[in-house]
Amino acid sequence: MLFRRSLIHEMSWVAIAVFSVLLLVVMTTQIVKLLGQATLGVLGSGAVWVLMGFTSLRYLPMLMSLMLFIAVLMTMTRLWKDNEMVVWFASGRSIKSFIKPVLEFAIPIVLLIAALSLFAWPWAQRESRDFREKSAQRQEVSQVAPGVFRESAEADRIYFVEQFIADTGQGRNVFAQIRGKNGKVSVVVANEGGLFLDQHGERWLWLGKGHAYTGVPGTAAYETTEFDRAQVKVETSDKPVSSPSTQAKGTLELIGSPVPEEQGELAWRIALPISALIMALSAIPFAFFNPRGGRALNLLGAIFVYFLYYNFINIGQAWIADGKIPAVIGMWPIHAVAVVMTVALYAWRGRAR
Repeated sequence: MLFRRSLIHEMSWVAIAVFSVLLLVVMTTQIVKLLGQATLGVLGSGAVWVLMGFTSLRYLPMLMSLMLFIAVLMTMTRLWKDNEMVVWFASGRSIKSFIKPVLEFAIPIVLLIAALSLFAWPWAQRESRDFREKSAQRQEVSQVAPGVFRESAEADRIYFVEQFIADTGQGRNVFAQIRGKNGKVSVVVANEGGLFLDQHGERWLWLGKGHAYTGVPGTAAYETTEFDRAQVKVETSDKPVSSPSTQAKGTLELIGSPVPEEQGELAWRIALPISALIMALSAIPFAFFNPRGGRALNLLGAIFVYFLYYNFINIGQAWIADGKIPAVIGMWPIHAVAVVMTVALYAWRGRAR
């Protein structure tokens, strides 16, 4: 009882401290990013803290997985460093005796990670997307603010709207200048326009009843086009492995889906709690401390393996989404290699007694 309580008590306090630091780092990084978007006019000041909450919820599964691994690793490393492991071994314990208390500590956290990745993650994605879509139609979050010339982050587009109707979310007398990579400049003038988000989460400006003039500045060769309706991309972002629409789908909707992108998203969500449990158990032999070696050598090696495992999960998701790996196989080979590595570590460290 003393053996179990002392371990779980220490791991719990370490986990709280680690989670607080990780959450603070992530929130600081994200708030700087969101404030930067608000400065550019992509977001309004009132939307920053709401999106901050959704972003924090989306990062919780990854943070708790890393928290669990570091808590077990640091606790076990301290036992080796302070020679407490010698006392436990002399009392008839072995390295395998630590599996049970670690499982008692890890299983509730793994179940919470599973709930967050399978249910809270898509809910946060869906709510964040809906909030961004609604905010994009308001004056204060629009890059096409009335009476003000706005430049895109890439400095290749300039927008201007003379009047904005808040009730309908539409603008009157819209002007846009777009600079292409081939040196041509397009000047678009429309009677009306507005903003919308597509299924990939990218913002577009639609224009109605206008003219477009395209040509090279300094020359007289310009093409004139008249249109009833056109659309221009306001901002361009890197395409993620899974589109925002796929990330916002519920887990039950992804089960049995024939779409590779949705299969990759489902495999990624399932992989998070499985990898958290495997890495929590592998932290026990990873914490082996050799006084003659470098004190941080085992910690650096363990952290390297953790992030390598997590990167392989992301690569596996991309391969499944691209159709390179069948959904039946999925990420199970990655988990199998991690299990074999963990068993080999237990067999190796078991000789240290």
